[in-house]
Amino acid sequence: MFVPRSLAVARGLLLLLPLLGACRPAREVVPPVETPGPASDLQRAYDLPRTDVAWTARDYIKARDVLVRLERERPELLPRLDGPDAALMARLTGLADIEAAAGGVADTDELLAFSQAGADILHIYSARALTRGEYGREYVAVAVAYFKLGVLQFEAILAAEKLDEAALRANDVRREAFVEVRFQLARGVHDVLASALALPRVIDPAYTAATLTPIAADVAPWFLPEERDRILDLADRLAAAAVPDPDLATLRTAFAPDREAHPIVDAFAEEHREFLDKKEALLAAVAAGDLAPVDLGREGEWTRWAFPEAGFSAAFPLKPNAQKQSHTATDGVAMTTRMLGLKQAGRISRLASCITRAQPIAGRTRDDDVKSITAMMHLEGLRPITVEGAAGLEGRLTTDTAHGLIRVVGLSDKTSCIVSIDVPKELARELEGEMRRFVDSFRLAGFRE
Repeated sequence: MFVPRSLAVARGLLLLLPLLGACRPAREVVPPVETPGPASDLQRAYDLPRTDVAWTARDYIKARDVLVRLERERPELLPRLDGPDAALMARLTGLADIEAAAGGVADTDELLAFSQAGADILHIYSARALTRGEYGREYVAVAVAYFKLGVLQFEAILAAEKLDEAALRANDVRREAFVEVRFQLARGVHDVLASALALPRVIDPAYTAATLTPIAADVAPWFLPEERDRILDLADRLAAAAVPDPDLATLRTAFAPDREAHPIVDAFAEEHREFLDKKEALLAAVAAGDLAPVDLGREGEWTRWAFPEAGFSAAFPLKPNAQKQSHTATDGVAMTTRMLGLKQAGRISRLASCITRAQPIAGRTRDDDVKSITAMMHLEGLRPITVEGAAGLEGRLTTDTAHGLIRVVGLSDKTSCIVSIDVPKELARELEGEMRRFVDSFRLAGFRE
């Protein structure tokens, strides 16, 4: 994988949550947030929504935008669960406002806006915890809140669109999306617990269990029996990590072998297992190198490699990995992402990828897609470029530790490609020529959707 699995889970859920889901909303109620005291450095430097009043999706998105800027400009100010910005984290992770919105007939567009912002926030804290060894408690709190948000959104969409077994069997796209989102949710919960065991100094196992147990009964009905067995195995291992017995008992009760699954999970049990088997087979194929890039020959001291199915290519100093991922967009349209990636430990990360939709977005052109992608990535210094006649934009992104050069190219109203190279910030000037060489090497000759 080119990103930690938990980050991939977040993005997968974001793509799929708006389609469907069914589970009871969590029952706990977050205590009211106290009136904030003196402004923190974060609050003085950035415009944030008030924390002593209920938030709308607009407020949550506003906070997300500030956190994205912080990651780029002043990551040391990222809020924590304790300290001067505890009230902000309580709003971000408690989701009391979303629970209120989900009562009765919820506005699914409002919940989607919460979900999109929540995925970006989880991405920030996942990267901090899983790759930099910090903000472990915040990562767990944000992840659990995101799972809880998914449960609330599932319920709202089922109620609003009257989705049941018959409706899913009659709609292949929605049924496939349901199967995938169920898998992503179950895998995400598993990975949070597994991360606590793998990185106990960063992600405290006792805190992780205590944070997850309040929603355990709500997510457990989405698990297959064999997936519940894996959670029980993790619970046994958590017992050796000094996790309190009451929390372990709650986990074991929620994921007990005789726990009744949601009726829709039972109805599509075989589809779930087939999807799970395909996922595991894909991961095994990638690990074994079965999805191999195509060697197109030497270019100086580098070699040009093409994606085997699609034909796009770039020059790499070493053989890259190839990955292919299929998922469903929020509008129910199937999407396929193909990637060539190479990461050299502690030095340079290179990625060439193309994303193809089965159908274009109504009313949007390929130029619209390119602009949307660059805006989402917060690229600076944008300039127009062309790659073999295909128009695009190039920009740069600098964080506290890395500097990136990125190109986004629109091939058609269904396909866009992203070419990026990231280097350590202190080496950006030294490696400018290597960065330019890589993005310039991207080719579309022989591209096939």
